Amino acid sequence: MRYAYIRSMVGEHAILKMCGWLGVSRSGYYKWLNRGTSESEKRQQSLEKVIATTFERFKHRYGAPRLAVELNESGIQCSVNYVAKLMAQGSLKARNGKGYKFFPNIQARNHVSDNLLRRDFTAERPDEKWVSDITYIPLSKGFAYLAVVMDLYSRKIIGWSLDSTMTNQLIIDAFQMAYDSRQVKPGLILHSDRGVQYRSGEYQHRLLSKGIRPSPDFS
Repeated sequence: MRYAYIRSMVGEHAILKMCGWLGVSRSGYYKWLNRGTSESEKRQQSLEKVIATTFERFKHRYGAPRLAVELNESGIQCSVNYVAKLMAQGSLKARNGKGYKFFPNIQARNHVSDNLLRRDFTAERPDEKWVSDITYIPLSKGFAYLAVVMDLYSRKIIGWSLDSTMTNQLIIDAFQMAYDSRQVKPGLILHSDRGVQYRSGEYQHRLLSKGIRPSPDFS
């Protein structure tokens, strides 16, 4: 599962560095990436990737029970025990054990703004508040990732992007579709969670350069 985690973070960090951090060889990673696999192995690898990206997205705070709930609500059928097994294989351990106090690491604090909505998901006019999120769509072979942007005034989806990987470009494309279709004025709030894609410098710069205020979720 460490290989799946590396694959999920391609584009965020150099593969060589990630292999060093996780104690695996780069040649082993590429061998795993290119080897032939059965259908069951492909499904497991896809689920490993989803678990790894979701684990990172929620800042390592979700253990197997909460991850299983998150995935099942997204349409990915999996049991708590199976998620726990894959997490153990990948050495993914939640930071929520007894006596643990969460301190975000430096990377997690990068590009994090205040939560401007403070759970007020109402709007008095169009293009006052938008929200963006990523969801998983199960396919016959693996998963697809759907990023959407919704205007909280009309509850209408105004931007979306679909891809086979969860990258920064996925959310940027969804945002750009929304932006190009509206008359946006400076001061618009765009709310999201604190997933690694939404924390990316490229995405944050895209918003701020257009006078949009990012508002990640601190819950």
